[in-house]
Amino acid sequence: RTVNNEKGVVIVYGSMYGHTQNAAEVLANLLAQKNISNLRVYDISKTHYSYVISDLFCYSHFVLAAPTYNTGIYLPMEDLLHDMAALNLQNRTYSLIGNGSWAPLSAKKMAAQLASMKNIRSSLKKEQLPEMEQLAQAIADSLQA
Repeated sequence: RTVNNEKGVVIVYGSMYGHTQNAAEVLANLLAQKNISNLRVYDISKTHYSYVISDLFCYSHFVLAAPTYNTGIYLPMEDLLHDMAALNLQNRTYSLIGNGSWAPLSAKKMAAQLASMKNIRSSLKKEQLPEMEQLAQAIADSLQA
């Protein structure tokens, strides 16, 4: 595979209790319903970074979803962010999904390392589905541009 900035989306999530995984899967499903066919979803806790990095360099868009862990970024996601910076990943459109109940800081800290991003807090609740739909639509629209 070559670095070609092909139009597509890579969703990378880390989840401790399943809430962040659920949010990532809901987003992937919404994107699939919008006929986004170049779509990759990775659990950063179970997938070696080399596979994720390879797709991050190949596709135009990515979404990072991680819970807050000890007031920081979930450690496997933090490691991925470090690798992304070390490998100088650039010229991508990205979004963030942050998760946390008492001190949701992961998205803020990921954004500080990347740029301003979409932030959805806490476990996905029924009332947050419109926000997820808006994020999916914004990503789909960006891919059509």
